[in-house]
Amino acid sequence: MRSSLLLFTFVLSKVTFALQVVPSSEKGITRRALISGVASAIILPSNLPANADDAQSDPYRYENRDRNKNKDALIREDYWYFSGRRPPRRLDINALPADDPTWNAWGECTKSEITGNSCVYVSLKQRIPAYGKYFFSIDNGIKEYSQLGKILRSSNPNWNEAAKLVDPGLDTRMPSPTVDSLLKMALFATQMLTSPNFTGPNRELLVSRYYINECAFALNGLAKSIDERDAETSLSLWEFGKDNFNSYLSILNRSISPKVGDKFDLVS
Repeated sequence: MRSSLLLFTFVLSKVTFALQVVPSSEKGITRRALISGVASAIILPSNLPANADDAQSDPYRYENRDRNKNKDALIREDYWYFSGRRPPRRLDINALPADDPTWNAWGECTKSEITGNSCVYVSLKQRIPAYGKYFFSIDNGIKEYSQLGKILRSSNPNWNEAAKLVDPGLDTRMPSPTVDSLLKMALFATQMLTSPNFTGPNRELLVSRYYINECAFALNGLAKSIDERDAETSLSLWEFGKDNFNSYLSILNRSISPKVGDKFDLVS
């Protein structure tokens, strides 16, 4: 048992050292190669569906697009980037098992009904400040995205108002609250889902990043289709974004206990 722990610690130290000494021009490829090997050993789930449930019924099939190695993604290192598999567009949170490692670099994990696995437990001292910092901005973006849906579902959409809700904020303009919330969603997920007790890749964090990237794709497409007054494509992209926003929120809501605050309302 002790020899297994020492071996894990040694491998982990080598990975950490390698990431520190790789030249910046090569770090992206090497980092992926190194971490993907570690990630596969730390129980990335085999029971997450490889394809979105309703990909075949979506005429635009956004899930099946060429992702170009995530070069255009908001966050390159997501679940698809490391595993080559896509979580379902509409996530059943019960189908996403929690990380359950046996060891970390400091010893054996302990378990309890209150904290679960100690190696991946995120303390209230970490979650409460993150909630206070990011909840309002993300929640405001979610509410405006719901408002966009109401506009696009109307028989005579107000295209000017819709364009404001997906404004990327070019030149000197501020981005819309929904667009602005994307990076905050990534920062919030990192603080809410990353345990200081475990240095391996966190499955929930990688999956949440995947959904953030899908939301960003939807918003980029919406900016174009709304500008072109394409009602059918706009509504289809909005539905795609809605499912991915809600999948992200279902992951984060699981980390928001009553002591942390109120959970997010889903996009409707």
